[in-house]
Amino acid sequence: MRLSVPGPRSLAGQLFAMQAVLIAVVVAGYALFTYLGDRGQAEEAAGRQARSVALSIADSPSVLEAIGTADPTARLQPYAVRVMRDTDVDFVTIMTPRGIRWTHPDPRQIGHLFQGHIERAQRGETFTETYTGTLGPSVRAVTPVRDDGRVVGLVSAGI
Repeated sequence: MRLSVPGPRSLAGQLFAMQAVLIAVVVAGYALFTYLGDRGQAEEAAGRQARSVALSIADSPSVLEAIGTADPTARLQPYAVRVMRDTDVDFVTIMTPRGIRWTHPDPRQIGHLFQGHIERAQRGETFTETYTGTLGPSVRAVTPVRDDGRVVGLVSAGI
Protein backbone atom coordinates (compact mmCIF):
# COMPACT_ATOMS: atom_id res chain seq x y z
CA MET A 1 0.00 0.00 0.00
CA ARG A 2 1.41 3.34 -1.06
CA LEU A 3 0.67 6.63 0.64
CA SER A 4 0.13 9.47 -1.71
CA VAL A 5 1.58 12.84 -0.87
CA PRO A 6 -0.55 15.77 -1.99
CA GLY A 7 1.05 17.89 -4.64
CA PRO A 8 1.34 21.66 -4.57
CA ARG A 9 -1.91 23.56 -4.49
CA SER A 10 -3.05 25.75 -7.33
CA LEU A 11 -2.72 29.50 -7.03
CA ALA A 12 -6.49 29.78 -6.49
CA GLY A 13 -6.30 27.20 -3.68
CA GLN A 14 -3.42 29.05 -2.01
CA LEU A 15 -5.28 32.39 -2.21
CA PHE A 16 -8.42 30.80 -0.75
CA ALA A 17 -6.44 29.31 2.14
CA MET A 18 -4.74 32.65 2.80
CA GLN A 19 -8.11 34.46 2.82
CA ALA A 20 -9.59 31.88 5.20
CA VAL A 21 -6.66 32.31 7.61
CA LEU A 22 -6.89 36.11 7.37
CA ILE A 23 -10.62 36.08 8.11
CA ALA A 24 -10.08 33.75 11.08
CA VAL A 25 -7.38 36.06 12.50
CA VAL A 26 -9.59 39.16 12.08
CA VAL A 27 -12.59 37.47 13.73
CA ALA A 28 -10.44 36.18 16.63
CA GLY A 29 -8.89 39.63 17.10
CA TYR A 30 -12.28 41.32 17.13
CA ALA A 31 -13.61 38.78 19.65
CA LEU A 32 -10.60 39.34 21.93
CA PHE A 33 -10.92 43.13 21.64
CA THR A 34 -14.64 42.96 22.47
CA TYR A 35 -14.06 40.64 25.43
CA LEU A 36 -11.34 42.83 26.92
CA GLY A 37 -13.39 45.99 26.39
CA ASP A 38 -16.49 44.51 28.00
CA ARG A 39 -14.46 43.12 30.89
CA GLY A 40 -12.85 46.51 31.52
CA GLN A 41 -16.24 48.24 31.46
CA ALA A 42 -17.67 45.65 33.86
CA GLU A 43 -14.77 46.12 36.29
CA GLU A 44 -15.15 49.89 36.08
CA ALA A 45 -18.89 49.67 36.81
CA ALA A 46 -18.26 47.29 39.72
CA GLY A 47 -15.69 49.72 41.13
CA ARG A 48 -18.15 52.62 40.95
CA GLN A 49 -20.86 50.58 42.68
CA ALA A 50 -18.49 49.36 45.40
CA ARG A 51 -17.21 52.90 45.96
CA SER A 52 -20.74 54.31 46.29
CA VAL A 53 -21.76 51.65 48.79
CA ALA A 54 -18.58 52.00 50.87
CA LEU A 55 -18.86 55.80 51.00
CA SER A 56 -22.53 55.62 51.99
CA ILE A 57 -21.73 53.26 54.84
CA ALA A 58 -18.77 55.34 56.02
CA ASP A 59 -20.96 58.46 56.07
CA SER A 60 -23.76 56.81 58.07
CA PRO A 61 -24.21 58.30 61.57
CA SER A 62 -25.39 54.90 62.84
CA VAL A 63 -22.08 53.32 61.77
CA LEU A 64 -20.09 55.99 63.57
CA GLU A 65 -22.25 55.53 66.65
CA ALA A 66 -21.82 51.73 66.58
CA ILE A 67 -18.04 52.05 66.25
CA GLY A 68 -18.03 53.93 69.55
CA THR A 69 -19.75 51.09 71.45
CA ALA A 70 -18.13 48.29 73.46
CA ASP A 71 -19.24 45.67 70.87
CA PRO A 72 -19.39 47.23 67.39
CA THR A 73 -19.96 43.83 65.73
CA ALA A 74 -23.30 43.36 67.49
CA ARG A 75 -24.78 46.35 65.64
CA LEU A 76 -22.65 46.49 62.52
CA GLN A 77 -22.89 42.85 61.35
CA PRO A 78 -26.70 42.85 60.86
CA TYR A 79 -26.44 46.27 59.20
CA ALA A 80 -23.71 45.07 56.80
CA VAL A 81 -25.77 41.99 55.86
CA ARG A 82 -28.79 44.21 55.05
CA VAL A 83 -26.66 46.56 52.96
CA MET A 84 -25.19 43.62 51.00
CA ARG A 85 -28.68 42.31 50.29
CA ASP A 86 -30.10 45.70 49.32
CA THR A 87 -27.22 46.87 47.11
CA ASP A 88 -26.16 43.65 45.36
CA VAL A 89 -22.57 43.82 46.55
CA ASP A 90 -20.88 40.58 47.57
CA PHE A 91 -19.32 41.84 50.75
CA VAL A 92 -19.27 44.70 53.19
CA THR A 93 -16.47 44.66 55.70
CA ILE A 94 -16.35 47.28 58.42
CA MET A 95 -13.14 47.20 60.41
CA THR A 96 -10.89 48.95 62.89
CA PRO A 97 -8.37 51.47 61.55
CA ARG A 98 -5.77 48.66 61.81
CA GLY A 99 -7.89 46.35 59.64
CA ILE A 100 -9.42 43.99 62.23
CA ARG A 101 -12.86 43.01 60.93
CA TRP A 102 -16.03 43.93 62.81
CA THR A 103 -18.17 42.52 59.98
CA HIS A 104 -17.82 39.93 57.23
CA PRO A 105 -20.19 37.79 55.11
CA ASP A 106 -18.54 34.74 56.72
CA PRO A 107 -18.93 35.36 60.48
CA ARG A 108 -15.89 33.15 61.15
CA GLN A 109 -13.73 35.90 59.60
CA ILE A 110 -14.86 38.51 62.14
CA GLY A 111 -11.97 39.48 64.40
CA HIS A 112 -9.37 38.56 61.78
CA LEU A 113 -7.22 40.89 59.70
CA PHE A 114 -8.70 42.23 56.45
CA GLN A 115 -7.02 40.84 53.33
CA GLY A 116 -6.20 43.67 50.99
CA HIS A 117 -4.61 47.06 51.02
CA ILE A 118 -5.77 49.61 53.58
CA GLU A 119 -2.85 52.02 53.89
CA ARG A 120 -4.39 54.70 51.67
CA ALA A 121 -7.69 54.55 53.58
CA GLN A 122 -5.81 54.76 56.87
CA ARG A 123 -4.42 58.07 55.56
CA GLY A 124 -7.96 59.27 54.74
CA GLU A 125 -8.20 58.37 51.03
CA THR A 126 -10.92 56.40 49.25
CA PHE A 127 -9.69 54.02 46.55
CA THR A 128 -10.67 50.96 44.52
CA GLU A 129 -8.61 47.88 43.73
CA THR A 130 -8.87 44.39 42.33
CA TYR A 131 -7.74 41.88 44.93
CA THR A 132 -8.17 38.20 45.79
CA GLY A 133 -9.34 37.92 49.39
CA THR A 134 -11.15 35.33 51.52
CA LEU A 135 -14.13 35.29 49.12
CA GLY A 136 -12.03 35.12 45.94
CA PRO A 137 -11.18 37.81 43.38
CA SER A 138 -13.12 41.05 43.72
CA VAL A 139 -13.29 44.65 42.70
CA ARG A 140 -13.48 46.54 45.95
CA ALA A 141 -13.46 50.01 47.39
CA VAL A 142 -11.93 50.93 50.72
CA THR A 143 -12.73 54.18 52.51
CA PRO A 144 -12.21 55.67 55.97
CA VAL A 145 -14.87 56.33 58.60
CA ARG A 146 -14.08 59.70 60.12
CA ASP A 147 -15.02 61.34 63.39
CA ASP A 148 -14.05 65.01 63.49
CA GLY A 149 -11.42 64.35 60.81
CA ARG A 150 -9.86 61.42 62.66
CA VAL A 151 -10.01 57.94 61.05
CA VAL A 152 -11.93 55.71 63.50
CA GLY A 153 -12.72 52.81 61.16
CA LEU A 154 -12.53 51.56 57.59
CA VAL A 155 -15.18 50.22 55.22
CA SER A 156 -14.65 47.97 52.25
CA ALA A 157 -17.40 46.94 49.84
CA GLY A 158 -16.84 44.71 46.87
CA ILE A 159 -18.15 42.70 43.99
